[in-house]
Amino acid sequence: MPTIDRAEKASYDWLKKQYPRITEHYDEAGIFEFRKNFMNSDPHYKVDLSLMRKEMLAQLARDFDYEESLLVEQGFELFYRLRHDVEFYDDVFPVLDQLRPDYTLGSISNGNASAGLTALNDYFSYFINAADVMASKPDPKIFQKFCKELKVEPEQCLYIGDDPVHDIQGAQQSGMATLWMNRFDRQWPEHITPADGEMTSLHQLFNWLNE
Repeated sequence: MPTIDRAEKASYDWLKKQYPRITEHYDEAGIFEFRKNFMNSDPHYKVDLSLMRKEMLAQLARDFDYEESLLVEQGFELFYRLRHDVEFYDDVFPVLDQLRPDYTLGSISNGNASAGLTALNDYFSYFINAADVMASKPDPKIFQKFCKELKVEPEQCLYIGDDPVHDIQGAQQSGMATLWMNRFDRQWPEHITPADGEMTSLHQLFNWLNE
Protein backbone atom coordinates (compact mmCIF):
# COMPACT_ATOMS: atom_id res chain seq x y z
CA MET A 1 0.00 0.00 0.00
CA PRO A 2 2.79 2.56 0.56
CA THR A 3 3.77 2.08 -3.09
CA ILE A 4 0.18 2.59 -4.25
CA ASP A 5 -0.26 5.60 -1.98
CA ARG A 6 2.86 7.26 -3.39
CA ALA A 7 1.71 6.59 -6.95
CA GLU A 8 -1.75 8.02 -6.24
CA LYS A 9 -0.27 11.14 -4.63
CA ALA A 10 2.08 11.72 -7.55
CA SER A 11 -0.80 11.20 -10.00
CA TYR A 12 -2.90 13.79 -8.21
CA ASP A 13 -0.02 16.27 -8.18
CA TRP A 14 0.43 15.68 -11.92
CA LEU A 15 -3.26 16.32 -12.57
CA LYS A 16 -3.05 19.47 -10.47
CA LYS A 17 -0.22 20.79 -12.61
CA GLN A 18 -1.33 19.61 -16.05
CA TYR A 19 -5.13 19.48 -15.78
CA PRO A 20 -6.09 21.97 -13.06
CA ARG A 21 -9.82 22.03 -13.78
CA ILE A 22 -10.00 18.49 -12.45
CA THR A 23 -8.26 19.23 -9.16
CA GLU A 24 -10.13 22.50 -8.72
CA HIS A 25 -13.24 20.32 -8.57
CA TYR A 26 -11.80 17.29 -6.74
CA ASP A 27 -9.41 17.40 -3.82
CA GLU A 28 -7.43 14.21 -3.10
CA ALA A 29 -10.23 12.71 -1.04
CA GLY A 30 -12.67 13.58 -3.81
CA ILE A 31 -10.56 11.84 -6.44
CA PHE A 32 -10.39 8.79 -4.18
CA GLU A 33 -14.19 8.67 -3.95
CA PHE A 34 -14.54 9.22 -7.69
CA ARG A 35 -12.14 6.33 -8.39
CA LYS A 36 -13.89 4.03 -5.90
CA ASN A 37 -17.32 4.76 -7.36
CA PHE A 38 -16.02 4.39 -10.90
CA MET A 39 -14.48 0.99 -10.10
CA ASN A 40 -17.75 -0.18 -8.55
CA SER A 41 -19.67 0.83 -11.66
CA ASP A 42 -18.53 -2.22 -13.67
CA PRO A 43 -17.52 -5.66 -12.33
CA HIS A 44 -14.74 -5.90 -14.93
CA TYR A 45 -12.95 -2.94 -13.37
CA LYS A 46 -12.31 -4.86 -10.14
CA VAL A 47 -10.47 -7.52 -12.11
CA ASP A 48 -8.73 -5.39 -14.75
CA LEU A 49 -7.37 -2.43 -12.83
CA SER A 50 -5.42 -1.13 -15.83
CA LEU A 51 -8.63 -0.90 -17.86
CA MET A 52 -10.34 0.76 -14.91
CA ARG A 53 -7.67 3.43 -14.57
CA LYS A 54 -7.54 4.21 -18.28
CA GLU A 55 -11.31 4.54 -18.56
CA MET A 56 -11.46 6.56 -15.33
CA LEU A 57 -8.92 9.00 -16.75
CA ALA A 58 -10.88 9.14 -20.01
CA GLN A 59 -14.02 9.99 -18.05
CA LEU A 60 -12.24 12.78 -16.22
CA ALA A 61 -10.99 14.17 -19.53
CA ARG A 62 -14.52 14.22 -20.92
CA ASP A 63 -16.01 15.67 -17.75
CA PHE A 64 -13.60 18.60 -17.73
CA ASP A 65 -13.17 19.13 -21.47
CA TYR A 66 -9.58 17.97 -21.91
CA GLU A 67 -8.09 16.06 -24.83
CA GLU A 68 -8.78 12.47 -23.91
CA SER A 69 -6.05 10.35 -25.47
CA LEU A 70 -3.13 12.42 -24.17
CA LEU A 71 -4.45 12.59 -20.61
CA VAL A 72 -5.08 8.83 -20.57
CA GLU A 73 -1.72 7.92 -22.07
CA GLN A 74 0.36 10.16 -19.84
CA GLY A 75 -1.68 9.62 -16.68
CA PHE A 76 -1.65 5.86 -16.94
CA GLU A 77 2.07 5.70 -17.80
CA LEU A 78 2.92 7.80 -14.75
CA PHE A 79 0.86 5.71 -12.36
CA TYR A 80 1.95 2.37 -13.81
CA ARG A 81 5.64 3.30 -13.61
CA LEU A 82 5.39 4.50 -10.01
CA ARG A 83 3.21 1.54 -9.08
CA HIS A 84 6.28 -0.64 -9.69
CA ASP A 85 8.68 1.52 -7.69
CA VAL A 86 8.54 -0.91 -4.79
CA GLU A 87 10.57 -0.77 -1.59
CA PHE A 88 11.25 -4.37 -0.58
CA TYR A 89 11.51 -5.73 2.94
CA ASP A 90 15.07 -6.46 4.01
CA ASP A 91 14.51 -10.22 4.08
CA VAL A 92 13.26 -10.56 0.49
CA PHE A 93 16.38 -10.80 -1.64
CA PRO A 94 18.60 -12.73 0.81
CA VAL A 95 15.90 -15.42 0.98
CA LEU A 96 15.25 -15.42 -2.76
CA ASP A 97 18.97 -15.85 -3.37
CA GLN A 98 18.86 -19.02 -1.27
CA LEU A 99 15.68 -20.34 -2.88
CA ARG A 100 16.53 -19.72 -6.52
CA PRO A 101 18.93 -22.64 -7.06
CA ASP A 102 16.43 -25.26 -5.83
CA TYR A 103 12.92 -23.89 -6.43
CA THR A 104 10.85 -22.47 -9.27
CA LEU A 105 9.45 -19.12 -8.14
CA GLY A 106 6.50 -17.07 -9.36
CA SER A 107 3.84 -14.60 -8.27
CA ILE A 108 0.07 -14.13 -8.43
CA SER A 109 -1.40 -10.64 -8.09
CA ASN A 110 -4.92 -9.23 -7.93
CA GLY A 111 -3.62 -5.83 -8.95
CA ASN A 112 -2.24 -4.60 -12.25
CA ALA A 113 1.35 -4.96 -11.15
CA SER A 114 3.83 -7.25 -12.83
CA ALA A 115 6.66 -8.50 -10.67
CA GLY A 116 8.60 -8.67 -13.93
CA LEU A 117 8.82 -4.90 -13.93
CA THR A 118 10.60 -4.92 -10.58
CA ALA A 119 13.85 -6.39 -9.33
CA LEU A 120 11.96 -9.67 -8.84
CA ASN A 121 12.26 -10.27 -12.57
CA ASP A 122 15.65 -11.89 -12.00
CA TYR A 123 14.14 -14.43 -9.61
CA PHE A 124 10.65 -15.34 -10.79
CA SER A 125 9.87 -17.64 -13.70
CA TYR A 126 6.25 -16.59 -14.14
CA PHE A 127 4.01 -13.68 -13.17
CA ILE A 128 0.24 -13.56 -13.43
CA ASN A 129 -2.33 -10.94 -12.45
CA ALA A 130 -6.10 -10.93 -12.42
CA ALA A 131 -6.50 -9.33 -15.85
CA ASP A 132 -4.62 -12.21 -17.48
CA VAL A 133 -7.48 -14.62 -16.74
CA MET A 134 -10.26 -12.15 -15.85
CA ALA A 135 -10.44 -13.72 -12.41
CA SER A 136 -8.95 -12.59 -9.13
CA LYS A 137 -7.88 -14.37 -5.97
CA PRO A 138 -9.42 -16.34 -4.29
CA ASP A 139 -10.97 -17.62 -7.55
CA PRO A 140 -9.33 -21.00 -8.34
CA LYS A 141 -8.94 -20.00 -12.01
CA ILE A 142 -5.97 -17.77 -11.36
CA PHE A 143 -4.20 -20.44 -9.30
CA GLN A 144 -4.96 -23.10 -11.91
CA LYS A 145 -3.54 -20.92 -14.68
CA PHE A 146 -0.43 -20.32 -12.61
CA CYS A 147 0.15 -24.06 -12.17
CA LYS A 148 -0.55 -24.80 -15.82
CA GLU A 149 2.02 -22.26 -17.00
CA LEU A 150 4.65 -23.59 -14.61
CA LYS A 151 3.77 -27.19 -15.54
CA VAL A 152 3.27 -28.26 -11.94
CA GLU A 153 0.40 -29.69 -9.92
CA PRO A 154 -1.08 -27.60 -7.09
CA GLU A 155 0.12 -30.20 -4.60
CA GLN A 156 3.68 -29.40 -5.67
CA CYS A 157 3.27 -25.72 -4.79
CA LEU A 158 3.76 -23.74 -1.61
CA TYR A 159 1.89 -20.44 -1.66
CA ILE A 160 2.98 -17.62 0.65
CA GLY A 161 0.65 -14.66 1.13
CA ASP A 162 -0.47 -12.07 3.65
CA ASP A 163 -4.23 -12.01 3.00
CA PRO A 164 -6.18 -14.79 4.74
CA VAL A 165 -8.97 -14.85 2.14
CA HIS A 166 -7.44 -13.85 -1.20
CA ASP A 167 -4.12 -15.60 -0.65
CA ILE A 168 -4.47 -18.42 1.85
CA GLN A 169 -8.06 -19.51 1.34
CA GLY A 170 -7.75 -19.27 -2.43
CA ALA A 171 -4.56 -21.34 -2.49
CA GLN A 172 -6.01 -23.89 -0.07
CA GLN A 173 -9.08 -24.39 -2.24
CA SER A 174 -6.79 -24.92 -5.22
CA GLY A 175 -4.87 -27.68 -3.44
CA MET A 176 -1.69 -25.80 -2.54
CA ALA A 177 0.17 -25.84 0.74
CA THR A 178 0.09 -22.40 2.34
CA LEU A 179 2.11 -20.15 4.63
CA TRP A 180 0.68 -16.96 6.09
CA MET A 181 3.05 -13.99 6.14
CA ASN A 182 1.96 -12.10 9.24
CA ARG A 183 4.45 -9.25 9.61
CA PHE A 184 2.15 -7.06 11.68
CA ASP A 185 0.86 -9.39 14.40
CA ARG A 186 -2.68 -9.68 13.06
CA GLN A 187 -5.24 -12.15 14.35
CA TRP A 188 -6.28 -14.99 12.07
CA PRO A 189 -10.03 -14.89 11.16
CA GLU A 190 -11.83 -17.61 13.13
CA HIS A 191 -14.09 -18.62 10.22
CA ILE A 192 -11.19 -19.48 7.86
CA THR A 193 -9.15 -22.69 7.93
CA PRO A 194 -5.67 -21.78 9.17
CA ALA A 195 -2.68 -21.86 6.84
CA ASP A 196 -0.21 -24.72 7.17
CA GLY A 197 2.19 -22.35 8.87
CA GLU A 198 2.73 -18.73 9.89
CA MET A 199 5.77 -16.48 9.52
CA THR A 200 6.73 -12.99 10.60
CA SER A 201 9.89 -13.01 8.45
CA LEU A 202 10.79 -14.79 5.24
CA HIS A 203 13.88 -16.17 6.98
CA GLN A 204 11.52 -18.46 8.92
CA LEU A 205 10.58 -20.15 5.65
CA PHE A 206 13.59 -22.46 5.85
CA ASN A 207 12.47 -23.83 9.22
CA TRP A 208 9.23 -24.86 7.56
CA LEU A 209 10.83 -26.26 4.40
CA ASN A 210 13.28 -28.36 6.41
CA GLU A 211 10.67 -29.96 8.68
